[in-house]
Amino acid sequence: MDSWLFNPLRFGVRHATEVAKAAELPPRLTIGRQLIFYLTVVFGNIASSFLEAYKVGQLWHPNITAIVFAFVAGFVLLPGAVDQSKLNGQKEELVQYAMVFTYGMGGQTLVSAAIRAASGG
Repeated sequence: MDSWLFNPLRFGVRHATEVAKAAELPPRLTIGRQLIFYLTVVFGNIASSFLEAYKVGQLWHPNITAIVFAFVAGFVLLPGAVDQSKLNGQKEELVQYAMVFTYGMGGQTLVSAAIRAASGG
């Protein structure tokens, strides 16, 4: 059984400070994994525009402006998508990629709603 049930204040445990120090270290992301997360955000951004066209019943044609916007928005959205509180190493990688993908979709939806509101439509 876990010791925290019987010793919640950790009396007599010497390595509690070592565990606390290890928990304070931010997770390290390799360049390859950062690139995969970036491409996932970009793909979520593009998928959001596809989903909006599907909901309206229009045929979706990717144009260069939307693709360039997705890559630029990926740079803006990536730091919020991969902050250390979300990628703590205790979640499965598929869950992390799914979260980053939906973050990209939400960013695209937010920007398109702001454009509609600013244009008066």
